[in-house]
Amino acid sequence: MQLNELNCVILCGGKSSRMGQDKSKLILKNQNLTQFQVNKFSKIFKNVYVSAKEDKFENHFSLIKDSLEFEVYSPMLALYSILSNFKNEFVFVLSVDSPKVGENELLKMLPFLEQNYKIIIAKTPLHKHPLCGFYHSSLAQTCKNFLEKNEQKIGLLFSEIKTKFVEFEDEDAFLNLNFYEEYEKFKSELK
Repeated sequence: MQLNELNCVILCGGKSSRMGQDKSKLILKNQNLTQFQVNKFSKIFKNVYVSAKEDKFENHFSLIKDSLEFEVYSPMLALYSILSNFKNEFVFVLSVDSPKVGENELLKMLPFLEQNYKIIIAKTPLHKHPLCGFYHSSLAQTCKNFLEKNEQKIGLLFSEIKTKFVEFEDEDAFLNLNFYEEYEKFKSELK
């Protein structure tokens, strides 16, 4: 299996409460963060989609909208909505605010898709990264079951589904832009 045979979905539906503004629309190199991620991953994957509650990008991207079955803001709802759009395949899911994840990290995770796992996510010494990984579309119903019990954390899947945590030493590769200072620092590193 090759990356260019797989689909990628960039999660853009979070509240961005710590950032104080919509992270997906932060500007990097004359484009918003979503476009930055879509451009990067379009060179790697077969298709790149954007996941959000509504089309806040005016039809600029291939959008997967959150299901209207549940009225919550949660990664579990986004994952359920995403996986419901695919059949019998792995999908790479990444939050928009992880701009340093790239092909090297993906290639380290890729071999585990051929093994008997349904979830393959990145893990660094300090964190598991549930919004940076491959999820099999067959998990949509499991996600829905959690949502019906008002369970919103993706980490709950790991105890029920065979999951591979791929170890990475470099925390920096999985930088998450949660605060404006982190965004400013990352932006200055791009120059």
